[in-house]
Amino acid sequence: MGLEDFNVHLFQAINSLAGTNPYLDMFMIFSAKFIIFIVPLYLIYMWFRNKNEDRNLSVFIFITVLISLAVSIFIGRIYYHPRPFVMGLGTQLISHATDSSFPSDHTTVMFAFSIPFLLFRRYREGVVLVFLAALVGYARVFCGVHFPLDIIGGFTVALIVSCIMYMLRNPLMNCISKITVAYENFVRRVKS
Repeated sequence: MGLEDFNVHLFQAINSLAGTNPYLDMFMIFSAKFIIFIVPLYLIYMWFRNKNEDRNLSVFIFITVLISLAVSIFIGRIYYHPRPFVMGLGTQLISHATDSSFPSDHTTVMFAFSIPFLLFRRYREGVVLVFLAALVGYARVFCGVHFPLDIIGGFTVALIVSCIMYMLRNPLMNCISKITVAYENFVRRVKS
């Protein structure tokens, strides 16, 4: 069995439950489409918590997510892999454009958001967010818009970019600290 055959076989195993239980379908549709909104909401929450460390980390993660997403989009532009529904496979629960399925942008964003928490030893948040990222990836396959290897590809892009960003954290955090200090000074001036 080749890699593509394995990918299709695993997709069919996961997607085979789609359409069999309306409550499971609703949960998976919600997970596939809406959990990703935790990314901007949590970053905004971190920014406004008035903790300098959180503010700096929120900017670091925001940059990590943007770079990861740019890499994912670039890969999708140079390597086209059809989505399962384009190939006539499985049950599709959510509509989607027929662009390249590899790698999954949703999964890339979720893992690029969650992995830095683990790298910065914020394990409680990191573990929960990695679980949510994995749930989003699974739900995207369940809903028929991605293959399992698309999810693994998104995870890999996010992991590589997150690790590179973490290796560069000292100079990046110095620049980010200057931005947050300038913001805090601006807010103090406005308030006074």
